[in-house]
Amino acid sequence: MGEIHGFCDDRFEPFGVLFGANQENGVDEGASLAVTYRGEFVVDLWAGTTDYGHEKAWAKDTMVFVFSTSKVMVNIVTLMVYDRGLLDLRAPIAEYWPEFAQHGKGTITALDVLVHRSGLPGFGQQIGWEEAHDWDHMIGLLERAELWYEPGAVTHYHPMNYGYILGELVRRVSGKTFADFFGEEVAGPLGADFHFGLSAPDDQARVAQLWPPDEDTLPDETEDPTMTEFEQGMWVSPSRMAAVIPSAGGIGNGRSIARIGAMMAMGGELDGRRYLSPETVDEAGREHSFEDDRMMGMCRYGLGFGLDSEFFPGPTPTAMHWGGYGGSLATMDTATGISVGFAPNRLLVEGGLTAHDRLTTMIRTIGDVSRSIG
Repeated sequence: MGEIHGFCDDRFEPFGVLFGANQENGVDEGASLAVTYRGEFVVDLWAGTTDYGHEKAWAKDTMVFVFSTSKVMVNIVTLMVYDRGLLDLRAPIAEYWPEFAQHGKGTITALDVLVHRSGLPGFGQQIGWEEAHDWDHMIGLLERAELWYEPGAVTHYHPMNYGYILGELVRRVSGKTFADFFGEEVAGPLGADFHFGLSAPDDQARVAQLWPPDEDTLPDETEDPTMTEFEQGMWVSPSRMAAVIPSAGGIGNGRSIARIGAMMAMGGELDGRRYLSPETVDEAGREHSFEDDRMMGMCRYGLGFGLDSEFFPGPTPTAMHWGGYGGSLATMDTATGISVGFAPNRLLVEGGLTAHDRLTTMIRTIGDVSRSIG
């Protein structure tokens, strides 16, 4: 077992035990895990290696792609412009972005996108990775895209276009690009080392390589070929790290995910700065949809976040959560004041997107510790 670095408060020892066991058993190649309680870090652990040669140790400031855990950041930014009165979640997107209304999309709302029932879960055509790096091109594709379903009629997870739609809405109503808004209004003030569009060479050098599943490829994400291939090293090319892909291209670590989640777990305020009103945080954690998602199965959604259900369990009945392909995870709970961030570089998908033992054990541990803390 590689050396484990960081600290773990005695009250949260099960996290340390789990993290150590995953290292010892070879479940994790390299990973970081962090937990906050009432806004303060109580767990901050990292271990393993970051390169295919097993020569470079995972450091305190190592980062990794976290795939759809990035959607947590998209949710928060969307909620912030909503909270400021810049965006009505229930108004047609076309009120803010007229070009989006083409081909019957004029009634789709931001709420429809947040609960994955817009009727437009994908782009409807083949898209190359280089295209996905070009924001204006992707926005043009969305404007010209045709509906797959009647808006509001079918729940179907939006793997890639989710972030482009909501990110463009943020730009339209705030005057800032999604990446700038997130950096200036969320990551910067929180001191969270989480990024969209990482271009500085020194920062890119901190990003860990990814170990793809042994006998799997990236899933067929609603027939959008932007997520159907996985080549070793593909995700850590300089151009990929520099691209802004909000739904799946966030780069961070357990510490930064937990830090951002702490703001939500503390009702929208952290270290004397208010990011969201308590009312908006409460609304985000209330059920807005509980339907059979054609990609994910039965899902209970708040405002973009997953909520606990027997079909898609969260760590507690009051937690908001979402994860990323291969095992990254963010959870935040206003009832317990606990937030958790987990970011591995060995991607495991056995049993489906949400069913791998590493992830289910992590969720169960969060729940057990939450109940013990009271």
